Amino acid sequence: MAPTLDDVKDEALRLIEAAQKEGIFIRLIGGLAVWLHCPSSVAGPLARKYKDADFVTDKEGSIRLPDFFERMGYVPNKTFNTLSGDWRQLYYDPYHDNRQIDIFISEFSMCHKIPLEGRLDKDKLTIPLAELFLTKAQIIELNQKDLIDMLAILLDHPVGPSDDDMINSERIAELGAQDWGLYTTVNMNFERILENLGKVGLDQESQRIIRNRILAIQDAMEAVPKPTKWKLRAKIGKRVRWYELPEEVQRK
Repeated sequence: MAPTLDDVKDEALRLIEAAQKEGIFIRLIGGLAVWLHCPSSVAGPLARKYKDADFVTDKEGSIRLPDFFERMGYVPNKTFNTLSGDWRQLYYDPYHDNRQIDIFISEFSMCHKIPLEGRLDKDKLTIPLAELFLTKAQIIELNQKDLIDMLAILLDHPVGPSDDDMINSERIAELGAQDWGLYTTVNMNFERILENLGKVGLDQESQRIIRNRILAIQDAMEAVPKPTKWKLRAKIGKRVRWYELPEEVQRK
């Protein structure tokens, strides 16, 4: 019998439980974190399939993970982990078609960087909803599954100044005020959400809720004063690329 579980959702929870018993810090990010928080992702138009699991850990956890994942039944990507193991690690499940486990260390870095230091203990199983939303909203080449995940978060959670089962608009606004590029990409993806809102099978009331919550986040983002560095970058605008492509990030 394989040591890993067939259903990636069950497997992700198994890994979190085992790590926490050993005092190793890991939290879910990505689609499975959305699934844990959002009832609308379980059934209906916003439900989708999950193939892999993504986590974040802290610096201490990153040192202990290689041994932990080996004991859990996983095989490391040795080349990648040697070159990039201080910020990201990859492991594979040889019992389930090399199902991938992706580990980010202290921050999420793809098209934009989402800092997580000091925020990792806000939830017992996942990163906070604000950062979870931003891991999707920071994507330049948005695909359908990421759009669906953002819709689920917006539909199932109110917007406000707290991390208590709420999309913390103050945190999103703070990060947007620190990074013009992130601010710009998030607003671009809000436009994409609104353009596609009527195409995913949601009823009119659900669409209204999502529109209002987008407006609430945008209002919070606009209300935060922007530093001089942000304003100077805004003057340059989109003439200079303001994001990284994931392939470039992986070559770090």
